[in-house]
Amino acid sequence: MALWLLVGSVLVLVVVGMALFVQTREQILVHTHGEALALSRAAADRIEARLGRVAASTRLLAAIAASDTRDAEGLLRTSLRADPDLAGLAIAPLPHRTRSPAPFVSRQDDGSVQERDLAGDLVHYWDQYWFLGGLACDTGCWQRPFHSRSRQRLLVNYSVAIRRGGQAVGVVNADVTLEWLQRILETLRKPAGAYTFVLGSDGRYLAHDQTALVGQAGAPALLQAMARQDGAPVRLAQAADGPVWIYPSPIKGTFWSLGLVMPEAQIYADVRILFLSGMALGLFALIGIALITLTIIRRTLAPLGVLVHRAEHVARGELDFDLPATGRRDEIGRLTGAFDQMRHQLAEHLRQLTEATREQQRLASELEIAHQIQTALLPKEHYLDAHCPNFELHAALRPARAVGGDLYSYFMLDERRFYLLVGDVSDKGIPAALFMARTITLAKALAPRSHTPQELLRLLNQELCRNNDGCMFVTLLCGVLDTIDGTLVLASAGHEPPVLCDGESVRLLEFETGAAVGLDEEAVYPAHEIVLRPGDTLLLYTDGITEAADGTQAMFGTQRLLDSLLAPPLPSSAAGYTSRLLADVDRFVDGASQADDITVLALSWLHQESRRPDPVLTMALRNTVPDVFEAIARCDRALDRAGVSESLRSDVQLVLEEMMVNIVEHGYPDRREGTIGVRMQLTDDGIVVELHSDGVPFDPTGAPPPALTGDLADQDAVGGLGIHLVRSMVREMDYSHDAGGNHLRLHFPNEQDVTIA
Repeated sequence: MALWLLVGSVLVLVVVGMALFVQTREQILVHTHGEALALSRAAADRIEARLGRVAASTRLLAAIAASDTRDAEGLLRTSLRADPDLAGLAIAPLPHRTRSPAPFVSRQDDGSVQERDLAGDLVHYWDQYWFLGGLACDTGCWQRPFHSRSRQRLLVNYSVAIRRGGQAVGVVNADVTLEWLQRILETLRKPAGAYTFVLGSDGRYLAHDQTALVGQAGAPALLQAMARQDGAPVRLAQAADGPVWIYPSPIKGTFWSLGLVMPEAQIYADVRILFLSGMALGLFALIGIALITLTIIRRTLAPLGVLVHRAEHVARGELDFDLPATGRRDEIGRLTGAFDQMRHQLAEHLRQLTEATREQQRLASELEIAHQIQTALLPKEHYLDAHCPNFELHAALRPARAVGGDLYSYFMLDERRFYLLVGDVSDKGIPAALFMARTITLAKALAPRSHTPQELLRLLNQELCRNNDGCMFVTLLCGVLDTIDGTLVLASAGHEPPVLCDGESVRLLEFETGAAVGLDEEAVYPAHEIVLRPGDTLLLYTDGITEAADGTQAMFGTQRLLDSLLAPPLPSSAAGYTSRLLADVDRFVDGASQADDITVLALSWLHQESRRPDPVLTMALRNTVPDVFEAIARCDRALDRAGVSESLRSDVQLVLEEMMVNIVEHGYPDRREGTIGVRMQLTDDGIVVELHSDGVPFDPTGAPPPALTGDLADQDAVGGLGIHLVRSMVREMDYSHDAGGNHLRLHFPNEQDVTIA
C-alpha cells in the first residue's frame, strides 16, 4: 500500500508539475513576447525618427530647387552641416543640349565638405538607378543600399523628384551613412542571448549585432518570417542554435524591417531550473510520507488478517464459524462486528433467496401457461378457406412480455360474411392479457347479434364499460368482408388506420373513428366501406409497428411502413406482406428491446370464381300491405320455378307474410313512405331470405314468447303467436340495425323431400 501510495503520489506530482510547467511556460512566453515586441518597436521608432529627418530635409531641398537654383551649392552645404546622418547631397537636373551643372557636396572622414559637379563624371549620372528611380519619386523614396568605393562605406540614397509645371526636371539625392544604425542596435538593452538586425529591401543585413554579417543576405526562412506585416512574433524552428522567436518591426517609410531574435532555450531557462528543483523537493517529501504511511498501516491493519481468513470461509459458503472477540473501538473493531452481523444476515438472505427463486420459477411456469392459454384464444396465423378461395389471411402477434394486450381474431359469421378484428389494450402484461381475452370472447359472442362492424363495436363497448373500475380500454379495428363480391365494411374504435396495397400504390385508409372501446357507453362508430379488387391486400396493425424504436429512440413511423410495403419485389401472398414488414422492423430496431406488443394482419383478395348460386329473387317494394302480398306471390312463383317443394314454399309464404306485415305496421309508425328490400337465395342446406327496410329500429326477434295457456295470445301485440310460429319454422332468425336501416335474415331448413334445381 505504501509503495502504491508513493507511485500514485509521484504520478500526481509529475502530472501537476507538468501542467504547472506548461502554464508557467505559456505565461513567460506571453510576457517575453510583450517585452520583446516593445523593445523591437522602440528601436524601429528611433530609426524612423532619424530617417524622417533626412527625408524632410531632402523634400525641402526639392521644393526650394523647384523654384530657385541660383545658390544650389550653398544650400546643399548648409543642409549637409545641419544633419550629421547625411554623407552627401546632390541636385541633378535632366540633361539638355546645353550642359547644366549638377552640384554634389559630400562629407569627408575628417569632417570637411567637398564639392564637385556630377555632370563632369565619366559615368553619366542620368544613367544611374538612383536618378532614374528618383524621377518617379514625387514625395521621396529610399533606394537600395550600396557600397561606395570612393568612401569605403555602406550608403543608402533618398531621392525626391524636382517638378516644375507638373513635369519632373531633376532629382535631389541624399546619401545617408548607415553606421548610426549599428550604434542604435548596440545601445539597445537586450536580454541575454538576444540579438538584433536591420534588413534592407533586398534581404541583406544593413546592420547586425554580429558586424561580420552586415551586407550578407539573410536565410530564406528568416526572410519569410520577416515578410509578415502584422508584427506578430514568429517561431523559427530551423535556426542554427535551435528554435528561436523573431519579433519583426517594419520601419515605416522604407522597405526595411528591424528584427529582434530570442533563443527559445534562453526564454525557458529559468523555468526549467525552477521546475527540476521543485520536482526533486516534492519527490523527497513523498518518500518520507510513504515511509510514515508504511509504519502506520502495518500496525493498524494487522488484525485484518483474521478477517481475511474468515472471509475465505464465506467465499466457500461456510457461514458457521466464530470470530475472536475484540475490544477495539476503532474502524477495525467496528468492521469485525459488522462482518459478524453480515454473516448472520447473509445466511438469512440466502434462505430468502432460495424461496424467492422457487417463487420466480413457479411464476415463470404460470406465465408460460398463461401465454399458451392466450395463444389458444387466437385463431391460426394463416387462413385459406377451401370452400371460398376468394381471399387469404395471414396474421402475426409478438407480445413484448410473456403475455400481452394485442389481439387479432377472425371467423365466418355465415356462409357469406367474414369477421376480422385487430386491437390493442391500453395496459401491458397480465391485466392486458385478461382484458384481451375478455374482448375476444365477447366479440365472438356478440357478432351473431350485430351483423355489422359498427354494431359489434357498439355492443362490445357497452359490455366492456360495465364494471370497468380499472378504466382499461382497447383500440379496435373491426371489419366484415363479403366473401362473394369483396365488399369490406370497416369501423374503428380509435385504432391505427389500415393500409391498402393495390399492387401499384400503398395508401392509408383514414376515416372517422369512434372512442376506444371501454370508455364511453354512448360512443358511436361510423362505418367505412371499400370494395376490394383482385390483387388488393389490406393490412391491419397495432402501434407496436409504427412506434418500434431503435437504439437512438427514433421510431419506425408510418412513412417507413408504407415504404416497406411498396418496395420491389412486391409480396405475392398475405404471409409475404407480414413477413416483409416484420423483417424491416427488426432491421430498423437493430437489436433494441421491444417496448410494445406487435400485431399485424394481412387480408389478400384473390377474387376466385364463386361457385355459390345466384339469388333466386331480388326485388324492392313499397311499404304497403298490397305490395307485400304481391311480393310474397312473386317469391312463391320463383321458388316453384326453382323446384322447391310445396310444403317448404308454404312455410316460406307464411313466415314472409307474418314478418313483412309486422315490418309495415311497426317499422313505419308515422306511415311515411319507405322501401323494403327482399333477397332470396337457395343454399345446400335450405333457403335464406334477407329483408331490409329503411324504417325506425324494430326487432321482431326480441319479442318474448307468448303465453299459450288459456286464451290464445293477443294477435295484435308485437311478437304474438305469429312470431312464435315463425321461430318454430325457421332454423335461424337474426336481426341487426345500422345506418342502412333494419336487416332481418331468415334461414329455412331443407326438408328431405326438397329438391333444388
